[in-house]
Amino acid sequence: MNKRHCAIVDAYSTGRYLPEEFSRYGIGTVHVMSAAQVPPIFRSHFDAASYDELIRPNEHMSEEEIVEYHLAALRCREMEFIIAGCESGVELADSLSERLGLPSNGTSRSAARRDKSRLSEALSAAGVRSIRQVVSDNAEDFTSWKGQGNFDEIVIKPLNSTGTEDVFFCSTDADVHRATSAIVGKTNRVGALNHFALGQEKIRGQQYTVNAVSIDGESFVTEVWTYDTIPVKGAASVCSLERLLDGKDPVVEQLSNYLMRALQALEIVNGPAHAEIIVDETGPVLVDFGARLQGTMSRKARTMALGHNHMTLTARRYADPAGFVGYMRQRGPYSRRAHALCVSLISDIGGLVNGYPGLEAIRKLPSFADAIAFVPVGQNLVPTTDLASTPGIVYLVHNDLTQLEGDYRKLRAIRMDQVFDLANVDQN
Repeated sequence: MNKRHCAIVDAYSTGRYLPEEFSRYGIGTVHVMSAAQVPPIFRSHFDAASYDELIRPNEHMSEEEIVEYHLAALRCREMEFIIAGCESGVELADSLSERLGLPSNGTSRSAARRDKSRLSEALSAAGVRSIRQVVSDNAEDFTSWKGQGNFDEIVIKPLNSTGTEDVFFCSTDADVHRATSAIVGKTNRVGALNHFALGQEKIRGQQYTVNAVSIDGESFVTEVWTYDTIPVKGAASVCSLERLLDGKDPVVEQLSNYLMRALQALEIVNGPAHAEIIVDETGPVLVDFGARLQGTMSRKARTMALGHNHMTLTARRYADPAGFVGYMRQRGPYSRRAHALCVSLISDIGGLVNGYPGLEAIRKLPSFADAIAFVPVGQNLVPTTDLASTPGIVYLVHNDLTQLEGDYRKLRAIRMDQVFDLANVDQN
């Protein structure tokens, strides 16, 4: 029997684990790059040996030339499917899968899946609630729009960044000017130049993360977590805690119904999706979206809590479509096997990381499940201002909620200079 093959576009972030998942089904992977270089933020984690082959475009190719280059390379290979490994690979994966006649979301809504302003327009056009917004490269346009809308506070952020990069909550004209200056003209972490910024109304309510996997237009919610943030110096807010909800929680049904309509509006019919949704007194509204796997998550901890994770279900959707559909239809709403917390560490200090002396104490917590995304030894810990500058993430999983909450309080009581051995410590 011939070996099966697939292609992953920009297999960075969580997508770097997909080759291992597909190999369980006897599927080899080709890594397709949307740019000539791996973005700096992902270089330390990229392992070329994980792939059967790397296909890299030339440095000065246009977007159209990159698509044609990869099409020529992939046509002579028998690919079963093409999937985006992270946010930067979404549009190229859409183009290649559509052109090669493979399972695809198509390209008619491809830009709306990455550009936050087009996303809101697509939702509105389909009659799905969306956030009021304005796009500009001029701070005066944002201040004028804020005044006309009588908004006490607005959010200003890039059109297509990831990891909460450069998200600002603005109450004053000075806030607006600082945010616009910080965003417009900057090349973001995934290598895209911010020609414009996006202004949106501030939605006040509980935020949730919702993951789903779709197959031929049928979508299944895989998990829902509350998403709590706290304000920090030098940023609008940062994620502090995510709490796994049970699939029978009433708000899960409300969020699932809203997400199904949003997926239809964005023409997401195949593959993973990651959504951030706020529920206020009016109901749910989408605040961020990715037509790809959720980034920065622990496969181990989520499987402990759920029996599966976003990645294992995505892999099964492509590798064993019939088995996936049968399993998901029989399963119904997901069931939480254990209580789970995803705790984002937050630092107000900086320094060179020499080690993790406090990690042993964290691992001894009865509910400890996993620790991921810790700042590598030899690199700098910096004060936390967004997801990328989070010093580490700890998962706590336990059947006893009292034990879980007690361990969480103990974890929060540990200072960052106790977790990390730091040289040249800078106080924020």
